Amino acid sequence: MSVDDRSHIEVARGLSEVVDAFSDEISQRLDAYVYRLEDPRDGTTFYIGKGRGNRVFQHQRMAAGGDPGLRYDRIREIRAAGLEPRIRIHRHGMTDETAHEVEAALIDAYATEQLTNLVSGHGIDRGVMGVLDVSAAYGAQPAEIHVPAILIKIERQWDPSLTAEQLYERTRRYWVCRPERHPVPPTHALSVARGIVREAYEIAYWEEYPDMRRETMDPTRRTVSGRKSAAINARRGFVGTPVTDPDLRRALVGRSVRHVAFGSGSPIAYVGCGRPPAQPRV
Repeated sequence: MSVDDRSHIEVARGLSEVVDAFSDEISQRLDAYVYRLEDPRDGTTFYIGKGRGNRVFQHQRMAAGGDPGLRYDRIREIRAAGLEPRIRIHRHGMTDETAHEVEAALIDAYATEQLTNLVSGHGIDRGVMGVLDVSAAYGAQPAEIHVPAILIKIERQWDPSLTAEQLYERTRRYWVCRPERHPVPPTHALSVARGIVREAYEIAYWEEYPDMRRETMDPTRRTVSGRKSAAINARRGFVGTPVTDPDLRRALVGRSVRHVAFGSGSPIAYVGCGRPPAQPRV
């Protein structure tokens, strides 16, 4: 199979040519793949994903089952118009690691089409950057995090033109996290984009958002989730103020956190929130 044969396969063109499952033989030959969902009404891409086997068809089944979410809303709108989303197998025959990288690159490339992906792709800190961002990311000194902190990546929400209030709103809320469960709860929150701390906040308290309908969300955000989370996954947000201590700001803001390990695909990391050191006996 040539390189050209491994890219950009169109699976479903319209209602009359629907394929709703791959055979075992096809699944084996595809291996790991990256796909796009297109709206046939205007040709825009509204979701990008990575999968194996029949993963690419699960979205349509979940939409038919009434699952909440932006991508499922879009599929239902398309079907209400008598059409089916176009499924593009963009690249296949890959390892999972390579597929993750291709997925992330496509999410970057199609970011202007208002994707319904809830999170950015794998390795987002290696994603699209201007030359100034590259210089800042790789020339910045490591942050010196000496306070219990939650680090929050806002990659797809980040833009250098954000006002202080917009940066705060895009950093502080709609996260699946339970900071109070850590032995040392975070006292500070760091807004991270492209591997750099963009702002540091002192946390006053946390809020919970059980109702995740779009009309309840911050309207200035680039992408929002239409999902109503179950209680165990209720989304959280902190209320706080920017750090004013000059020494702490110098140690954090504008510095690199590329040395901090985030979980695979997770926008959240904690530093200094483990067990406190044992107190010496008197």
